[in-house]
Amino acid sequence: ADAILRPAQTEQYGAVRFNIFDTNIAAALLTSFAGQMAEDVREKLEGLVRDGFSFKPGNRQPDYQFHGYNDNMPAKATMGLILGGEYLDCPDAVAYGLWNLRQFRATLIRNGINGEFNSPTYSPLTIHAMGEIAEHARHPEARALARGIEERLWIDLAARFHPEMGLQAGPYSRAYTIDTLAHVSCLSALLHFVLGDAAHPSPCRLFQPDSHLVVHHKGDYPHDIAQMCWYTLGSYHVPPVAQALFTRKNYPYHAVATCEQGPTGPDFPALRCRIETLLTVDYTLGTASTLAMCDGGKQAMPYFVTYRKTAPVHSYADMGTVFTKLVVDDEVPGMIKQAKEVPAAGAEWLQADRQCEPIYYSNSGEDDSLTSHAHTVTLQAESTALVLTHPHLALGGDADSGLGATPLSRLSELVIFPSHIAGADEIIVGSAPRASWEGTAQHGEWIACRRGRLLIAVRPMAYSSIVGDIRFTLESLPNYQVIRTTFYQGAPRSFTRAELRMIFGGFVAEHASIDEYPSLQAFVEDLSASKFTDYFWTTRRTRYRRPAGRVRPALELETSHSSGSQTARIAAINGQPVTWPTASYDGVATETLPFLNEPFTAIPSFFPWEDFTVEWGDWPYAIGDREDA
Repeated sequence: ADAILRPAQTEQYGAVRFNIFDTNIAAALLTSFAGQMAEDVREKLEGLVRDGFSFKPGNRQPDYQFHGYNDNMPAKATMGLILGGEYLDCPDAVAYGLWNLRQFRATLIRNGINGEFNSPTYSPLTIHAMGEIAEHARHPEARALARGIEERLWIDLAARFHPEMGLQAGPYSRAYTIDTLAHVSCLSALLHFVLGDAAHPSPCRLFQPDSHLVVHHKGDYPHDIAQMCWYTLGSYHVPPVAQALFTRKNYPYHAVATCEQGPTGPDFPALRCRIETLLTVDYTLGTASTLAMCDGGKQAMPYFVTYRKTAPVHSYADMGTVFTKLVVDDEVPGMIKQAKEVPAAGAEWLQADRQCEPIYYSNSGEDDSLTSHAHTVTLQAESTALVLTHPHLALGGDADSGLGATPLSRLSELVIFPSHIAGADEIIVGSAPRASWEGTAQHGEWIACRRGRLLIAVRPMAYSSIVGDIRFTLESLPNYQVIRTTFYQGAPRSFTRAELRMIFGGFVAEHASIDEYPSLQAFVEDLSASKFTDYFWTTRRTRYRRPAGRVRPALELETSHSSGSQTARIAAINGQPVTWPTASYDGVATETLPFLNEPFTAIPSFFPWEDFTVEWGDWPYAIGDREDA
């Protein structure tokens, strides 16, 4: 370890070395292993941790707050401030970290879960940081707050974990390609270290490469192995109620929670979000009422399905997923790209040594992320999901001038079925079976398929007064099958924001197990009598009516929302408004969740910033009043 740490470099900004990962990993390493390090390595890490106490850049920089964005970063900063502050005897750093924890607690009093919820990549980092504070901090309040936060995070994760698949259900606030495929992720690694072989896929798969396994950082096995090993250092405190949920569930199982999100940019306002997950023995369905994480949901999964191809599940090859993206031009899932590193702006040693030119590596693989350019509003009733979309208005450039509009040669929406190992077992479009995943569909037709033990039927709901006729196609891409709704395809052109407001996408998706229906045809026949009303006049008004069938009761879903809005005017199931419980998990008494029923305790006055400038972004800000002024 000394040989690795000794030559390692961290970005330097003036006199300060800082990286939100390096700096706070150093604090955790010193806490556990300082006595085993060579003296020069220990001094190097101590200097890095001390630099992390800085304001700009550093762990006290104003963007590292629990403000509904990337919570893993303020969590790591808090760990570095408290553990590093205690290690280096810096009470000011500890006090700042304690203030952060109090703010995190306040978030979990108002909501069921944090803004960066249920992320297969980032939730483990937040849990790890809280667990380290709970285990090693000397300050009693810091230990108690971190332990309560950690318990809340574990309970929400456990409620959305499928024991028979060993897999985390959606929806996800942030997910990369490996997360959307249910391949080896940070969360699957953490769960494997905590639960053993009950979690899939095992990180040991990284030592057994095969052609179907997609690896993060475009096939960078050494990076992924090192990243997964980081979680073995953690001290975790899984509460008994979470341990039970990880082990067994009574199906159908329901998990609902609220969160707060605070994205940047004029088109992505701060908002509250309702997160719902249904788990059945053969599949899970997760939706987020709206999701704006990372500038409108670039990494978000507001509709996400996992399912068993076979029973029992033995490996990642026995599971599948379904999700949706609105894409532009030639964007498709599974694009192969060369790995490269782009030096960080302002990092002096990187600029001096590399002239800020990208560095290309020898490995290549599937791109780490497929951006979605959609505002999405969802409504879920048990196994039914209504998913309504429209393109990001930001594609139309500046709201006043239209400057910066993106010329588009294609604008389309994909319902994506990863098919690295196998595609659909059976396909029906309308009422007619198809031999292969190809061809067109007509407006009003259900597109249904059997995939392992899942029956799924998608009815696209797309129309516009701007772009003319909309096409629906089934397309087979390398390793993926998709249902594509094409709004526009032709010569590159820009759309105004007003035009984008008149392009409407989305779909209804119905899900069932093969044990519920005698055949895929019977499933489709039950849906064939469904009725739809969908129009725009000042707001988009949508209603889906499904009569009672041989298996499912009658259902009516109704929504209304403005184009560009991420909240709904109406969200009703069978005429009743959707409820927003702070946290509701089957089999868990809400009153037992840490913080939710504790007496109000005001956070002491603390406002440490003179301004809100940061090293990596010129963001507008203003300060009106300060309690300490």
